[in-house]
Amino acid sequence: MRQLLATLLRRTEPLGIVEMLRLYSIMLLLLPFASLALFFLAGGTDYFKGHLELLLLASVGLPALVSAPIGHALARSISAHLRMLVSGAERLQQGDYGHTIDEEQFRTSPTEMIQLMRAFNSMSQTVRSNVETIEATSRTDQLTGMCNRRHLLAEGYRMLGVAIRANSPCACLMLDIDHFKNVNDTYGHPVGDQVLVHVAGVIAANTRASDLAARFGGEEFVVLAAGASLNEAVILAERIRTAIAGSSLSVGPARITVTVSIGVAEYDMEPDFGSNVLEDMIEKADKALYRAKQSGRNRVETWPFSQEPDHTP
Repeated sequence: MRQLLATLLRRTEPLGIVEMLRLYSIMLLLLPFASLALFFLAGGTDYFKGHLELLLLASVGLPALVSAPIGHALARSISAHLRMLVSGAERLQQGDYGHTIDEEQFRTSPTEMIQLMRAFNSMSQTVRSNVETIEATSRTDQLTGMCNRRHLLAEGYRMLGVAIRANSPCACLMLDIDHFKNVNDTYGHPVGDQVLVHVAGVIAANTRASDLAARFGGEEFVVLAAGASLNEAVILAERIRTAIAGSSLSVGPARITVTVSIGVAEYDMEPDFGSNVLEDMIEKADKALYRAKQSGRNRVETWPFSQEPDHTP
């Protein structure tokens, strides 16, 4: 007990829960002795000789009167901050990642509560960082940094829905690198990856902020051009095709130049392919791309065809 009191006198920080409970226990032990001392000291007076019941009640009630508010204050200091922590955990569970508890509200809290609050805030920030990383990974192609196919389809439904409700146009460009297999066979797959990154960069540099560009798979890319009619999308496609054909990639002493074939289609409220308007538009752009490949590559074709090719896809 002497060591505990000496420790308390030297402290400048709030008491910990364990220390508060120890102090509370010591007070509960000392109060009955104080009451008994009062009983024996006052027992010799004339007044208390005739009122032993009152003296006995005082000796029992005094510890209860003193310990009750102390115990209540101790419980309140713990429960109030536990409620804050529970509330913070509930907000985290509801998706409010990164939510933190104000440290000022724990300024006079027991040491353990302060440590628990700081651990919660640190955990919340870590959860937020991890969730952001997972979300970014789930929608980004790791090689090119573009959107991936999964994000394209998810965001494409939203973009197309907005266009349909506003009765505005929206077009799709499907791009494929010509003879990409020859690049891999000649220079190797690492160089092929560099070519994909290069093409992705050119596409990104020649699209608008409102467009959604994504790597669709392999050497195929898709651009959703919100607000663009078929003719406007063809102009965009020609700009991208020309920019890619006019650029080159330096790999050691070699300079690699590639071309792309592009198919363009606009959405139709009565789809011919797939189960919805977006799938139909992408499929039509893909068929136009196939026609561009058949017609000699490094060109732009649209759906519907002005004249059917010899071998339809």
